[in-house]
Amino acid sequence: MKIKVLSLLCILSVSFCFSQEQEEDLVFDYYDQDFKPFEKGKWFTSLSFNLSDENSSNDNRLVPFDLLIEGSEFEYEINLKGGYFISNKQMLGIGFSRGKETEDIRGVIVSDTIRLKTAIYKTGISPYFRTYYSLSKNNRLSFFNEVRVDFGFGNSDEYTIEKGENTKEFESDTFLFGIGISPGINFFALENFALEVQLDVLGYEYKREKTSESSGEVTTTDSHNVNFTINLLSLNLGLAYYFGAK
Repeated sequence: MKIKVLSLLCILSVSFCFSQEQEEDLVFDYYDQDFKPFEKGKWFTSLSFNLSDENSSNDNRLVPFDLLIEGSEFEYEINLKGGYFISNKQMLGIGFSRGKETEDIRGVIVSDTIRLKTAIYKTGISPYFRTYYSLSKNNRLSFFNEVRVDFGFGNSDEYTIEKGENTKEFESDTFLFGIGISPGINFFALENFALEVQLDVLGYEYKREKTSESSGEVTTTDSHNVNFTINLLSLNLGLAYYFGAK
């Protein structure tokens, strides 16, 4: 009886291993033969989230504190994108973003302790062109590069507190135009769903800011900026869905 039971267990084990092997073969065959997510005529959508939380220091502040006591900067941004493949591995799309940035800085100027608080709200629209480069034969792992044009709109409130009372208040409206390059990595975890990591490394930015003070004075400033930086704290982590990938 024991011999029969052992024989049955051996047969079941071999059958299970064989069936698992067949399933794995089918999965690999599917990705190798039928998986084509970047073909012309297919659609794409993604949702990403950017989060940054830093401590402030004297050298990244425009306000000349003689002594920085404490400070914090917090920023988040949500990006929603859609795209259409105009040819194999080349996509045209548009993105929409919404974000907020807050600052709370406390320091000493001469002999007075001053606190600066800022809240900035940002909205952006970004047409873009993206090209994919496969890093695996079955397209599950890919590198992509994105070139985009940014149109941004924002408003902010800023005020300083000295001896427990508001001493200055500012309100600003901002318009932004930019051109950027953003490389990234794409990995398909489940058929149509892919995980994406994207980083901004190069860009040109023009900004016009109109500021109104509590005294009634209004000023307008224009600025131009070219950046070539790699900031790992500003990684965009997202989930993408490719329609018709299978």
